[in-house]
Amino acid sequence: MSETTAESTSTPHARATWAELFFDLVLVFAVTQTAHVLGHHTSFATLGHALVLLAPLWWGWVGVTILVNTVEETNAQRLVLFACGLCIFLMAVAAPAALDQPRGAAMVFAGAHLLLRIMLFVAITSTNGFATTINPFSIGLVTGIAIFASAPLPEHSRIWFWAGALIVQLGAPLLYARALRGRTIGASHLVERFGLFIIIALGESVVDAGAQASSTDLDPAVVATLMLAFLVGAGLWWIYFHRSARLLEYALATMPSPGLIVRDVLSYGHLALVTGLVAVAVGLGHAVADPGHTAHGVAAALAPGGAAVFLVALVVNRWRMLGNVATTRVVAAVGLIAVALVSSLLPAIAVVGLTAAVLVAIDIAEQLVAGPGQPLPAVRVGRRQRST
Repeated sequence: MSETTAESTSTPHARATWAELFFDLVLVFAVTQTAHVLGHHTSFATLGHALVLLAPLWWGWVGVTILVNTVEETNAQRLVLFACGLCIFLMAVAAPAALDQPRGAAMVFAGAHLLLRIMLFVAITSTNGFATTINPFSIGLVTGIAIFASAPLPEHSRIWFWAGALIVQLGAPLLYARALRGRTIGASHLVERFGLFIIIALGESVVDAGAQASSTDLDPAVVATLMLAFLVGAGLWWIYFHRSARLLEYALATMPSPGLIVRDVLSYGHLALVTGLVAVAVGLGHAVADPGHTAHGVAAALAPGGAAVFLVALVVNRWRMLGNVATTRVVAAVGLIAVALVSSLLPAIAVVGLTAAVLVAIDIAEQLVAGPGQPLPAVRVGRRQRST
């Protein structure tokens, strides 16, 4: 094949393109900004603020990913990706001040989000991507208009309007199941794209912990906590990528309605996974900054609590795909919840150590009870059980 022929050939891609990987760089920054919102003053209120800001960024990224799935890579597609990336970049820049300061940052966040939604709606409509009027892109456009219209409101009112738009966005996928049933899915591409987002969120735990450690004297307690934090990240990586990612690709390729798997496991389930990982990242950063400190409330429980959310989301995802629940992961989630419940009684280094111990133990246990190609021990819940 000549160089000219290679450059002019465009086929539907099964792997992420270089343009998509450039687009993902914006997501690295967006996840970091969301983590900063939660880490600035950790409480239930800031946890809610972080979710309200993370959700539009997440749904925007999902919309772009669905838009380019199973289509040819062209210059026009690359330009759409870069334009969407610019919108998400502006949203990420404005995110930390969008909810608790006067109008400027809120207008930038909401305006960029609305522009993103308009571009996605126009792009999917021009390709006849959905046969029904009510679909992810039309609902996204409506919530984008609502967020933009409420951006000039005072801070205390703005948060409630944006939270309401978030609830609509979260509930909307239940309304357009018919639009998703017959949609063609590029399984390998979607699994890779969502896996890359998980890598980005996992990377935040390394970045937060490393950044905090680099600003200290690196005494033995800090170094020990830093090593334990790395084990937490590696343990979560192993749980997801060693089995769950392959299981997801299997489900998308074999299930009769893969569009519903996209809705339930990717759009819903992976939002929960990313939320848990952001909480883990902030918790590990706090722990490395002051290993001997005993935190209280939400701040103390972020690392084990976020890891528990991650495990519970994987359990629910598996149930949605196979109709069974992996007992090893239920046990791990219970163990992490127990650590979270006692976290306000322990120094930060002990909380991170216990979190790492649970994750490493469950990784080892799964290797021992289920070798390559063997399913995890599971209990059928409400559906016909299928092997992994």
